[in-house]
Order: sequence, then C-alpha cells, then structure tokens
Amino acid sequence: MDIIQRMSQSLRELNNSDLDNSLVVLGVQYSPTVDDWGKQDEDMPVGLLHHILPKKQAWNPEFLLDVKSRLHFTYRTRFSPIVRHPDGPSPLSIGALLRNNPLNVLENVMKNSDCFITDIGWGCMIRTGQSLLANALQRVKLGRDFRTTAAEDPNDKELTIIRWFQDDIKYPFSLHKFVQEGFELSGKKPGEWFGPSATSMSIQSLVKKFPACGINQCTISTSSGDVYLDQLDPLFEADRDTTLLLLLCVRLGVNDLNEYYWNDIKQILTSKQSVGIAGGRPSSSLYFFGYQGDYLFYLDPHHAQPQLCSYKDEADLYNSVHPQKFNKIHLSAIDPSMLVGILILGKEDWKAWKKSIKSSRIIHLSDSQPPDILLDNDIERLITGDKVAINGQKDLKSELDSGDYIDVGSFLHSAEPHKLIEPEDEYQEVHCKNQRIVVMSETAEAGGPQIEVEKVLVEDQTIPVRSK
Repeated sequence: MDIIQRMSQSLRELNNSDLDNSLVVLGVQYSPTVDDWGKQDEDMPVGLLHHILPKKQAWNPEFLLDVKSRLHFTYRTRFSPIVRHPDGPSPLSIGALLRNNPLNVLENVMKNSDCFITDIGWGCMIRTGQSLLANALQRVKLGRDFRTTAAEDPNDKELTIIRWFQDDIKYPFSLHKFVQEGFELSGKKPGEWFGPSATSMSIQSLVKKFPACGINQCTISTSSGDVYLDQLDPLFEADRDTTLLLLLCVRLGVNDLNEYYWNDIKQILTSKQSVGIAGGRPSSSLYFFGYQGDYLFYLDPHHAQPQLCSYKDEADLYNSVHPQKFNKIHLSAIDPSMLVGILILGKEDWKAWKKSIKSSRIIHLSDSQPPDILLDNDIERLITGDKVAINGQKDLKSELDSGDYIDVGSFLHSAEPHKLIEPEDEYQEVHCKNQRIVVMSETAEAGGPQIEVEKVLVEDQTIPVRSK
C-alpha cells in the first residue's frame, strides 16, 4: 500500500475530472475512480453536492501504478560529447539559446565548442522513440503485468534495460547511437530534429545490431499504416515464438489530427499489443501511452535531467526514468504526424492482432505490396532531377526522410518564386488511405507547368483535378 500512496502523491498534479470514461494504458483498462465521491453525490438530492463543489477526484491507484511503471526518457545534459557535423547545426545558435537555458548553452560551448553535450531543443523525438522502444523491451523481458517497485529496491532486469539507454556511444540504445544511425540512414546531422521516419529507421537498425534485447524482428513502414502479410506471415511460420516490433509512420491530417481517425487512435492504444505512440513536430514530440474519453495521456520529454551515466545511486537512476507526472491533451490538439508502435509476441498474438485491427482506418492489412508503391521514390527523383544540385541540396534522401509532408516546389522552380496553391476544402474531407500524388496545373505565374508532390489521404479511386 505504501508504494501506491507514493504513486498518488507523485502523480497527483493532474486532476481527475472524468468520472464516466474508463482509463486506458497500453491495452489495460481501469475504472475512472475508486473513492467515495460518487456515492456521496448519489445520496444528495439531484446531485446537489456535484453541482456546488468542484469535482476533484483521486485517480485509481492501480492506474497510477501502471503509469508509474512506464519507462520515460527526457532531455539530458552533460553527456559524453557528440561532435557536430561541419555542415550541421552549431551548439551555439540562436535557436539553441531560445529553446535552451542560456547557461546550458554557454557551458556546452565553453567545454566543447564543436560538440553537443545536451539534446535540449532537438532530441525530443529521439527521446519519445526511446520511450516507445524501452516499454516494448520491458514487456518482452518482464511481461505486461510488471509493476515498478520501490526505488530503493529496483528490479534487476529493468535496471539492465535502463542501462541500455545510457547516454554514451557504448550503450546499444543511447542517444549517441540514435544520432549515429540517423546520420547514416537518413542524413540527419547531430543537432537536427528527427521525424518519425528517421526515428523508426534508427530503432530498426539498432534492434538488429543488438539481438540480446529480445526483439527478433523489427519491421517499419515509413510513410503509411500498410502491413504486408507476405512479408510477415513467413516469420511466424518459421518460428511461432518470434517477437516482432512493428513501427508505422503515419500522417492523419494536414495540420491537425483528422477527427475521422480519433476512434482508431483509441483503438490502437486499447490493443493489448500497443507499446504507445511517439509523435509531434520540432520541440513538441510526446509519448502517448493511453487515453480517457477524447483525451490522450502522454509523457513529456521536454524536461532536462543529468545524463544517465552520472547517477551513483541506483534509486536516483531508477526514479529518473519513471514518470513523476503525466498529462493529457485533447485529440483535436495533437499533431497528425506520428510513430505507432505494435509489439507481437508470437504467432497466436499475431493472429489476435490481425483480427483486432480489421476495421481500422489507419492500419491496413494487405496480402502483398502493390507494385505502384515501389515507384514512389523513382517518381520524386524523376521530377526533382537536377534541380536538387541547382539548389545546393547534396542529399535529397535526407530531405525526404523527415517523416513530414515535403514541399518540393523549391526544387522545381529555382529561378523565380511561385505562389503555393491553397488546398481546396474538399480534400480535407477525403478519408481512407495514405498515397502520394503528383498535381500539375496547365499554367503558372512563373511560366511552365507547376508541379507539386504531396502525400495525401485519398479514397479508393483517384480524385481528378478539375480546373475552375
């Protein structure tokens, strides 16, 4: 009981104002309340007490203990230096000064002017990706029923997992390893913000290089929620106990999350195979681990702590990666670009998951990969062609691996600026599947055709572009 009381004290900042909707944490549901408020309210005529006094509820302690048991990674400071790339961001930049504590920036520059010793301002997507991966590893090694113990007596297996993420290049899932893989696979230089795509590719590579983690296979989709059965079914036929981590990079709207997908997001987090969702844009990536009603619960990485290797006391190390607080955000307010994590533990789990997402409008099961999908990158290279060199872009791959929509207009018309076409309202209402299209108009102010490559949400049939 003592540990539950401490959970309530450490996670009490967010009020529980919803007494009707269940609390959901990575596939586990909890009653919204367990105290006597509701009973008192029912005894009053017409719920008088309910209307007069503010509704402040204690959280279900089992829910709080589950939240406290999640692994949570945040910004860190004073870690072993990461050398800046000659063409990459500088540790001493206006952006760093605005996003960071100026004292941290000055310390960084004074000690290592050509290196990064903190990821404040640029590492949040990496940190939420680490949180997603760490909670997947925790489930593999300890099971979903694992709950944290008192910090004075931490679980040895969990401590091993935590140490895999320490901030030094020698640890398999460190920030340093993510930065290294991000540069090699996505062209991301130290100090540059990762998108969901770059994060997923880094996780896939790091998992493959460290088989002791317990995840046998990591499969990613960098531009959609499409899952191809001919690629994955054979894995479970060859070994029915295979552990598979699925990472799906999706974008479910233009500027905001389309309401059409709200229930599907909740369905993903309700799934027993869910290991959370990492998402957001620069300086705003969050780790979503559950929901209540139309609000998602999240852990925020934008809190700086000393680097993990600096802790001498195991209790302090343990506490630094377990949430001291959590928050919630309405579905209408989150960014539509996100990385969805699904952990499959064997063949029977694979069958159960496939059955559970048949009605999903985000995740689509297909027998095989359509041939036209393979042409996407060729189309982009054909359209942009030599214009990349004209604009001084040495590495188009790094530009297209950000995990966001890409405006390639600057590649196409380097001579004169052009006006962007405002999106028509009718496109905002189209719901179904992620697909890339090429839009060309017959006239343009700059002369010649105007071309735009865009990832959009389309119905089963292509919608023709009609001139007005």
